[in-house]
Amino acid sequence: MTKPYTSHLCTFMGREANLKILLPYIETALRIEAVDNYWFIDMTRKRSDHELIKKEQYRLNELFPGRVHLYNSEERAKIIDDEDKIKDLTGQWDTFYKFLNRFTDKDVIAKCDDDTYFIDVQTLRAAFDLRWKNKTPYLMHANAINNGLTAYHQKRLNNIFPDKESEMYPKGGLTGPLFAHPEVACAHHKQFTEDMLKSRDNINKYTIPNIHFTNRVSINFIFMLGKDRHDLSKITRQDEYDTSCKYPQKHDRANMIIGGFLMAHHTYGVQEPVMEKLKTHVGYEKLCKLLNSADVEHEHREINTQVNVTTAIKKGGNYMFKKWTNSDTHVIKDPETNLYLCINSRDDDSTRQLFLKAHTDWTPNIKKAALFDLSLDPKTPKQMLLTGSNTMLKIPHNAPINRMLTFPIAFFFQGQYKHSAVTLKKQPSGNYIISPKDEPKFNLVPNDPPHPNFVENESEKAAKMKTLVFFDKDKTHEWDVQKVTGPDIISAKINRPKNFYKYANDETTATTSIKSIPDLAPPKEWIWMVKGYIWEFINVKDNEFRIKIVADDEPDLYLRNMNGNPILRPNGDVWVIEKGTIKHKQSGKYLDINNDGVCFSDKKTSLKFNIT
Repeated sequence: MTKPYTSHLCTFMGREANLKILLPYIETALRIEAVDNYWFIDMTRKRSDHELIKKEQYRLNELFPGRVHLYNSEERAKIIDDEDKIKDLTGQWDTFYKFLNRFTDKDVIAKCDDDTYFIDVQTLRAAFDLRWKNKTPYLMHANAINNGLTAYHQKRLNNIFPDKESEMYPKGGLTGPLFAHPEVACAHHKQFTEDMLKSRDNINKYTIPNIHFTNRVSINFIFMLGKDRHDLSKITRQDEYDTSCKYPQKHDRANMIIGGFLMAHHTYGVQEPVMEKLKTHVGYEKLCKLLNSADVEHEHREINTQVNVTTAIKKGGNYMFKKWTNSDTHVIKDPETNLYLCINSRDDDSTRQLFLKAHTDWTPNIKKAALFDLSLDPKTPKQMLLTGSNTMLKIPHNAPINRMLTFPIAFFFQGQYKHSAVTLKKQPSGNYIISPKDEPKFNLVPNDPPHPNFVENESEKAAKMKTLVFFDKDKTHEWDVQKVTGPDIISAKINRPKNFYKYANDETTATTSIKSIPDLAPPKEWIWMVKGYIWEFINVKDNEFRIKIVADDEPDLYLRNMNGNPILRPNGDVWVIEKGTIKHKQSGKYLDINNDGVCFSDKKTSLKFNIT
């Protein structure tokens, strides 16, 4: 039977040590026709690797005529001996993404890293089929060994790994415990290779359902649609962020993990020293030899093809959102000046791309206040995490000075989260003193403090002075810490940048008319900025569904009608879909969205969503 699409697998090449393990899997995949075409994308950094991939491409194309291709080789040959030019191009990925323009709407393109040390070739064709048949997810990612998101779900669903670190979701999908604890990633590699060397059937221990997500993912093995090539061709340096966050958010399309297709990604840079010491590659060398020898038979296997429809739900310019605050969300106000601590951004081009860099600031408007996840219980201190982000305020640790500037910093950067908890001590006034748990002599203080007139549109000098917030050993300051409350489900507008490509990161924010909930404007990071508005429709029968919020970093929550109020609970009601309406089956009421919120109506209310 002729397929309605053509499958392509591409690899950024390449380091010789990696290719010795990767290419036998590629050869097997081509031999059993798990993939139609394979592309060597020449991104080599030294002459020997450059020459090696030319030889390997020639060898494989002799075996599989017209199916194995080499791209960017002539261009790379001109600069391969120029260390400065090679260094300048490191991290520049536009060569590959512009290359995608050669494909058509009838192509499915997969990309894998050159340190892919295992591919389940028997389910590779099924993964391509799944990608082709499901056009809504923007990105589909393999179920990978040594990937933060997939490790979390493998642990959560199968309890496959004994460590505790994998129980922590990488905030925003960025870096995470496997970066902070490389020895855990090594243990995962060891366990996986030992299992697979015992029996190929042990791969079933690692499979998970197909999971939608709206977070960043490290793109070790991704499946893209040819129809998205025009978007993708604009990518330059931030390909991981762009493919899994910026572009899918632009189109209100979730991503998805293909739970039945397994691969192994060997190492991230921060893991390399530990992996070299523990020789994690040895197990994969043995596994590669076992699985790709001439006498091994392979047959195509099916995978779980259950994929629920995901969609935004809106009316006019209002989206139906899961409230972006939680039970620990607070705003912080200086009672002496009545200004709220907030986060603003300024232009920065230090990464050779213009981006927005976050900094602390002050505002008189609670709607513009920064949202912090804080524990008011001194027995359970936690980080000063900015709600809906991967960012927290930097906390003193082994500080050599008595006064330390605090500023937004990535949660997992250099293991910051491990020593960044703060304790809030309630004072007779009802306000709080905020101190680091591990450095209790320090206290959070404003800059002497900021003058009330230091608000928007002041001089540059004043603007810089007002942003300063410190942890100080010699001073204390009381803060008015206010809890943020609101309904489970709200209506909100998404504010997208007019010039989508101006900044390498994203300016997208969300605003709601509910006065008690500040805007969703976390620091301008490299993650999916505005979440909680894409819903998964789980078919019960015919046109009846349960509706779940897409949030794989939280427990499953479903839409319910509780006495006329839309709420989220672990068990959901049944909803009937009829010609653009969403009706509560039990009460017959119709879901409605307006400027004031989400409610129910006796009359049919037309909403915009797509579950075809």
